[in-house]
Amino acid sequence: MIAFPLIERVSVHHYTLYPGRDGSGRLDLHLGAGPWLVLGVNGLGKSTLLLLLRYLLAGPVRTRSAGFAGERDDLQAVDNRFFAVRVAGGADHATAKIVVRFGARILTVERTLGTLALISASISDDKTSRTLEAEDEYRNLITKLMGVVQFEDVVRVLDHLVFYLEGRQSLIWDLAAQFELFRALLTPNLSANLRQLEGQIVSADSAARNLNATLYKITQRRDREASKRITADDTRARLAAAQGELDKHIKDELALTEQLEAADTLRGDYNLQRKRGEKLVDDAAQAYEKLKFEVLRQAFAGLEPTDQYLYLKLLSEQICIACNQPAPDAAAELQKRHDHGCCVVCGNARKFDDKVENIGDALKAKASEAFSLLERRRVELEDFQRQYVKANDTVHALHNKISAVRLASEERQGLIRKLRKNLPAEENLALSREEERIRTLRGEVLSFRHEREAAEQSIEDLLVQLSTAVEEVRERLECAFHQKAAPFFAESTRLVYAPRTAKIGQGGRSFDFPAFEVEMTSGATLGQFVRRTPDQVSLSQREYLDIIFRMVLLDVLGGGKGSLVIDGPEGSLDAVFAGRAGDLFARFSAAGQTNVVLACNIVEGGFIPHALSNYGKSDRPRRVINLLEQAMPTQALRTLRPLYFQKVTEILEREPG
Repeated sequence: MIAFPLIERVSVHHYTLYPGRDGSGRLDLHLGAGPWLVLGVNGLGKSTLLLLLRYLLAGPVRTRSAGFAGERDDLQAVDNRFFAVRVAGGADHATAKIVVRFGARILTVERTLGTLALISASISDDKTSRTLEAEDEYRNLITKLMGVVQFEDVVRVLDHLVFYLEGRQSLIWDLAAQFELFRALLTPNLSANLRQLEGQIVSADSAARNLNATLYKITQRRDREASKRITADDTRARLAAAQGELDKHIKDELALTEQLEAADTLRGDYNLQRKRGEKLVDDAAQAYEKLKFEVLRQAFAGLEPTDQYLYLKLLSEQICIACNQPAPDAAAELQKRHDHGCCVVCGNARKFDDKVENIGDALKAKASEAFSLLERRRVELEDFQRQYVKANDTVHALHNKISAVRLASEERQGLIRKLRKNLPAEENLALSREEERIRTLRGEVLSFRHEREAAEQSIEDLLVQLSTAVEEVRERLECAFHQKAAPFFAESTRLVYAPRTAKIGQGGRSFDFPAFEVEMTSGATLGQFVRRTPDQVSLSQREYLDIIFRMVLLDVLGGGKGSLVIDGPEGSLDAVFAGRAGDLFARFSAAGQTNVVLACNIVEGGFIPHALSNYGKSDRPRRVINLLEQAMPTQALRTLRPLYFQKVTEILEREPG
């Protein structure tokens, strides 16, 4: 089971950026469920506080950028003096502690802020408690608590789902990040295997390309050296001719092999299109059959269900259920009456009251449209099938050509061995060494290609399981996204399952990777324009589509339990959408085991009142972490302190509207 962290308490000791209300050097936050606002002005440490939460849980590491990365490590170290350099004195005595809930279990983590080293971590529930101090043990512990199998996946979840900080690591707009998150959360038992196979494919592909480059250089050097040794001697001339023919055959084989790889990749792509086409035909056929049945059912709308069944059986199977004999003529007559708009039972023209709408015609129109779509899908499938057959023929033809070239190469090699026996021993030895090195390199190239192909076959099977797992929650994700996005956006917005097709290496096969996209329909231009990329939407739309997607994943995959931490949610909003954004966070955090931590400036407008709309005036100050009171004041705060405090009071007392 996947469990996301619910942040309940945070305490910071002796970090000079947060001296506390009484100057004791303690900042203690008790969060729990609901929305929490970290309020302050620029320079008070709002972003630093949210980053502190993240680094307390993950330590001084991050994951590499999303994408196919070969066999290099996923975890990368960051500067462990990250917080020390932000204050005078290097935070040598500063510590911080965070308490988070994973279901019924409570995790407490304490680190130094000078080096982010782990001081201790403890896990407890109603019955047991355990403490540990080693970083490796802590990483294993939080990995198990979250329900994933690798600590790298813990960091991915924190950076791409739980925390949306000033760096703004995207998720809905980063299809590669979606793939890595889905494999970690939906198929945790396969995540490590998928990552390992991905690394093997990228590394084998890169090694094969590098060896090919080296092989080319060595062959060119050998040819130059061989040309210097060739004399007018008839044996050397024949050897040179034979070697030239062999080199041509080898070059032809390499060229044909590259063509074969390209053709095989193209065949795989066409096969993928063919399978998609078959699914589209099946979907269209089902839709058409459903509408066709509805059209027929409307024709017998006045009959009892039993009588309807008798006539439908006769029409669809041309068998009389009464005598169980074929009745094609009777079925044809019924179909003729139905097609002419007559009553299929008596043959008389059907009459409708002016106030009664004949939905049969509408259904026929829909059935006609569905049939047209079905026909188009069938034509597309036939085209995909033709392309696949053509590509398959090309692959077989290239295999035959390669076999013929290899046979010719073997004949030339036999002749070369025979001629070399007549050369001086030292010259024959030098040439043999070069040939041996070339043969070794060619063998290594083929070995890497076979390794890549084997890994590709294995990863395809695992990707099918991952895609199945994503499709099992697809409808719930799309529905939840609509429920959250509809009240916020003025445009029609929907989440669409749109697997991306990509290659893992520069060569090789293409695969389908599960992914979601957003479709936003705008009426700003003539007609309806569908926007799907981040460049086609505004900054606030781009950010809040990503935020809503994270909310949906926390709800659906985490059972509505966990924290969402966002820096600057008010920054890109106008006056109208500020209130809508506040309502969005208020609704999301209304559940009993969910909270949002929002760091924002002291801003006018509806964002703060709407975010705290579930609380009365007397309760709102308790939902605010007011850094005006607890952080080291800036010069602006020292000068304008009364104005800032008055403004905070006014904002918290303002009713949403």
